[in-house]
Parts: sequence; C-alpha cells; structure tokens
Amino acid sequence: MEYKREKLYLIAPLLLTVVMMVFFSYNFYRLRVEWNSFFQMAITNEADRVESLVESTVGGGGDPIEGLSSYVEHSKLLKGVKVEFEGREIVVPGSNFNGALEEKVLEAPPFRLHLFFDTSYRKEINRHILFQFLAGLVINILLLAGIAFSLRLYFYQRLSFDREKHEKERLKSVSIAISSILHEVKNALSRLNMLAYRINKKSPSEYAELMQKEVRRLALFMEEASKINKPITLKKEKISLERLILDAVSEFSDIAKAKGIDIRVDVEDVPIFVDCEKFLIVLRNLIKNAIEAVSEQNGKRVVEINAEKTDGVLKIYVRDSGGSLPEELFKPFKTTKSGGFGLGLYSSRRIVRAHGGDLKAFVNDGWTVMEIELPLEA
Repeated sequence: MEYKREKLYLIAPLLLTVVMMVFFSYNFYRLRVEWNSFFQMAITNEADRVESLVESTVGGGGDPIEGLSSYVEHSKLLKGVKVEFEGREIVVPGSNFNGALEEKVLEAPPFRLHLFFDTSYRKEINRHILFQFLAGLVINILLLAGIAFSLRLYFYQRLSFDREKHEKERLKSVSIAISSILHEVKNALSRLNMLAYRINKKSPSEYAELMQKEVRRLALFMEEASKINKPITLKKEKISLERLILDAVSEFSDIAKAKGIDIRVDVEDVPIFVDCEKFLIVLRNLIKNAIEAVSEQNGKRVVEINAEKTDGVLKIYVRDSGGSLPEELFKPFKTTKSGGFGLGLYSSRRIVRAHGGDLKAFVNDGWTVMEIELPLEA
C-alpha cells in the first residue's frame, strides 16, 4: 500500500506537467484567436473611417479621390483603393497593390469602394506566435520525456533495491540459522569422520570410504554456507595462469577420460596476482560444472579453456559443448542438480568480484561459456 502511494506521489509531477502543457497550448490558441480578432477589428475601424471620409467629402461637394489619396499615403493598414463609379474603375493615386493584401468592399453611394489592407502584420505576428508555441511544445515534450525517464529509472532502481534487500534478508536468515547449529554440527561431523577413519583403517571398506567422502562434503558445505554473508579475505600472490589452470584440470583428468570428455587448454603463460587457493576453487567449480554438463551428452564431449588479454583486462573462458544455461544461475541455494547445494557458482562469483573482476555466463554458437574477467595488475 505504501509503495503504491509513493508511486502515485511520483507520477503526480508527470500528470501536472501534462496539464500545464495542455493549458499552455490552449493559451497560445486563445492568443492567436484574439490577435486575429483584434486585427479584423482594426480593419473594420479603418473601413468605417474611409466611409466617413467619402461621405463627408461627397456631402461637401468635393472630390473623394483626392481625399482618399491623402488617406492612403498616411495609413499603415490601407495600401490601396479602387473606386467604381458609373461603370468605370478608378485607381486612387498612391495605391500599392504589392504584398499580402486583404480586400474589403464598401458601398458609399454613388461609389463602390474596393479597399486593400496590408495583412503582413497579421501574418508576422501569427508566425511569431506559432514559433513560440512550437518552442514551448518542444520544451514541454523534453520535460515530459525527462520526467518519464527519471521515474522509470527510479522505479527500476527501487525494484532492484527491494529485490536485493529481500535477498540479503533471506541470506541473513539462512546464515543465522546455519550459524546457530554450526558448532554442534561441526563437532558431530568431526566425530563421525574419525569414526569412519577408524572403521576403514581396521577393516578397509568401500562403504567406510564413501562415508568419509560424504562427511567431508557435508563439512565443506557447512563451512561455505556459514561464510555466505561475510566479506572475502584475499591473500594475493603472483602466479602463472597456465600453471594454475593446469593444476585445476589435473584434478579432473581421470574422470574426464573415463567419461570420454576431451579437455582442451590453450592459455598463455601470463602472470596474475590472485589468491591461489580461492582462485583454484573458482576454476574447479567451473571445470566440474562443464564436465557434468557434457557427461550425459551424446556426440562430442568437449571442454575448452582459453584466455585473452584486452585493454588491461584478462578474460578466461571455460566452454563446454552443452549449449544451455539454467535460470537464476548465480543465485545461492538454487540448483538444478540432484544433491547440489547451489553455492558453487555463487561463491565463485563472490571470489572473482573480490579480486575486482566479474564472472559471467552466456551461450554462444551452441557452446555454454563461463567468462572470468580480471584486471591485470603489475
């Protein structure tokens, strides 16, 4: 309810701007109508004065042509007069019929007068009003677009903030719940691991080894889950990228060979400045995921690892021929694997970002690509 009210308050300026724009347009329309009405009134008044002049001149027995000629010379509106008298048309001296003119016929017996008024003033003012209206309209449209863009950006950021806040609260709740039982679980796992070790030492058994493996796996999960909201501390050192990748690949060489998976490595011997142990975790997670993605695949089973340097940035690619990506890939505790915890890629991205880089995922030409981006440090 509060969010809807806030949204209404923010949209109010946009609606107010629209109302102001309509009011602004109406004012310009009224201004144009009133100006044309005023100009028409000026022409009517000028025609009335001409009619009075002709009537007074004729009534006094004078020649209206001479009076009209003098009037045309001094008038700013009346530019020319043609007089019809007894079938003849007389052009009043001083008349100028060039330019934008408006004709008005006036009956002043025994004469019929054709009055020509200059409309250039009216057109110039109308053109000026139109220009001002268009300029104001453009400004209002830009203002509306700016407000709309700002509102869209605000709501997008607000929505992102709410999602991030919700996710942090969720992770905090998970972390608190795990922390509350972590101590006792660690003790129990330690005793269980020792028991499995003694059983396996006394009487070697496949089941005892399996028990030890699962206990270690559960202990590792608990350790990772307990640190999910804590900052990552790095112990950086300079090491060869090629060596680091080959060390990670060697751990999976047997399983890859057993499953018919071809792991191809093509990287330069580039020195990088990283926390070796934590960066190995990232590489292991990506290689392990790639192997799992192609292990059930028919046809070629290929995992490729290569790297390139561009503009002070090192990009490491782990590609597999699986060609698909699940949704919410980097969200913690979200997994599509049976028996998975959904922490591998989440933790990997946290480690890479702690190094000042980023971890991205995309599909390109039928290949699933995991891209590690790291700044090259001297």
